[in-house]
Amino acid sequence: MKKNLYLIVSVIAAFTVFTTSVSAETINELQDKVNELQKDQQSIQNKAGDVKNQVEETEAEIAANQEKQAQTNNEIASIDSKLTDTQNKLTTKRNEIEATNSEIAVTESEINKTEEEISKLKEEIEALQAEIKELQKKIAEREDLLKNRLRSIQQNGGNINYLEVILGAQSFGDFINRATAVNTIMDSDKEIMDQQQADKEKLEQNKIEVEENKKEVEAKQASLKASKSKLESKKAGLESQKAELDEIKATLDQQMNKKQELMANLEQKEDELHSHQMSLAEQQETLNNQAAIIAKAKKDAQQKINQKRQEQQQQQNSSGGNSGSTGGSLSAGGNGSLIWPTTGRQSSGYGYRSFNGGGFHYGLDIANSVGTPVHAAASGVVTRANYSPSYGNVIYIYHVDLNLTTVYAHLSSIGVSLGQSVSQGQQIGGMGNTGQSFGSHLHFEVHNGSWSYHSGVNPINYLP
Repeated sequence: MKKNLYLIVSVIAAFTVFTTSVSAETINELQDKVNELQKDQQSIQNKAGDVKNQVEETEAEIAANQEKQAQTNNEIASIDSKLTDTQNKLTTKRNEIEATNSEIAVTESEINKTEEEISKLKEEIEALQAEIKELQKKIAEREDLLKNRLRSIQQNGGNINYLEVILGAQSFGDFINRATAVNTIMDSDKEIMDQQQADKEKLEQNKIEVEENKKEVEAKQASLKASKSKLESKKAGLESQKAELDEIKATLDQQMNKKQELMANLEQKEDELHSHQMSLAEQQETLNNQAAIIAKAKKDAQQKINQKRQEQQQQQNSSGGNSGSTGGSLSAGGNGSLIWPTTGRQSSGYGYRSFNGGGFHYGLDIANSVGTPVHAAASGVVTRANYSPSYGNVIYIYHVDLNLTTVYAHLSSIGVSLGQSVSQGQQIGGMGNTGQSFGSHLHFEVHNGSWSYHSGVNPINYLP
């Protein structure tokens, strides 16, 4: 209520200048202006009806979208359940792989141990075989010695009678010497025979041990072969488990991507409808503001006509003459009817764009640094001065005399207020990068009559 009261007061103040400036206009000119304003008023009413229909359509879309949201949420819940199941499978498979890795490590340890045992046994066999060779050599040498001794005895007539040797002593000293010599010979022979027997037994024992070691080596080699085969099998199983793990991960990724896609689509639809709702609300507000200003302008023009007619009637009554008036029509703008609103480089013109999806651009973009002064392209009344999600800081000005509306978007600052009267060239704000903007620039639109969504005309046609 306060906002509407403020708007009415602002409009009355703004049009004080306007009513004064048209004092020299004829009744026909004023009537043309009233007719033009009537058309604008009807146009705004039609647009307001369109916006109302769009609001109803949007509300229907919202209801349908809410149903889709519920369906999407159910799909997301189903995917969440599948995700949980897949994650459990992933955990189980990872545990299996970990267990297989542990088994492989144990098997590899067993293989290493068996290989070490086989190597040790082979070393023992080599040592025993070397010892056998040495024993065989010693036994052969003793056999040669014993053969030579027997040959000597045979050459001397048979066995030596050690008793005759002792008893044949010539003296007691000779007896002792002979007895000692006999004992020495006998001990030596006995030692040779004992060592020969011991070496033969050792030789047989070594041969048996070598055979046993060889059998143990063969057994361990068979065990080693089985362990290696088991290892290869486990490694193959591990590769299969890893492949299954990759498949589970791929399934998990697909499910996650599907969930993200559903959520993104859901959020995008919500954002689109929310943005559309806001756009409709902004349109409705702008149309209401313009309707109030045009209604006031129409009322003022009609009052001026009535005033003119009263003045003419008074002149006729006093002079008895008939003072006619020449007709005229309201200009709808043309080349040079507006001034450039700012300075800078024209970064994007009116029409279809070759970038950003190739959409239609309903205005003219002028690029310069943030804060570059922006001026009113013509005198008029501010019908909007606030922030828009798409246009950022934006100003709409309705130019009554030209029957045009100009738009100044993405401003860094706003220097005017709703309902304020502005003069051509007056600074109204600063260039900026607010709203849906990519770099500091002024988005400038021109509309015939009142502003209407996506109905801008080429501003170049109205600029000098």
